[in-house]
Amino acid sequence: MGLRIEWRSKTEGDDALLTFEEESNTVLQAKPADPALLTDFLNDMETLDTKGLYGTKFSEENPERWGELVIARSEDGDVLSVDPQLYWEGVAYWFRARGNDPHPWHGRG
Repeated sequence: MGLRIEWRSKTEGDDALLTFEEESNTVLQAKPADPALLTDFLNDMETLDTKGLYGTKFSEENPERWGELVIARSEDGDVLSVDPQLYWEGVAYWFRARGNDPHPWHGRG
């Protein structure tokens, strides 16, 4: 079974991370985006919860319900798809506007 983790955006600040099972076209989990969740998703995905999701199906809802696809990664972390404009707009909103960087090791020295 192939899982994808997708960052989707309806409007600026109305974003979500979805865990999506490709074979059955089922959204297994949706979480509202926040800087900490997006930082993990964009970096190593070590603490991103993709396990134990099978009791939380959304009745095979279409992932477009949560907005446009910003970036999709496999469960292993491989980047599968990215919309460069939406990606950089999201980085600007969630991180740069707050004086932060989505890569926590930047600026440390």
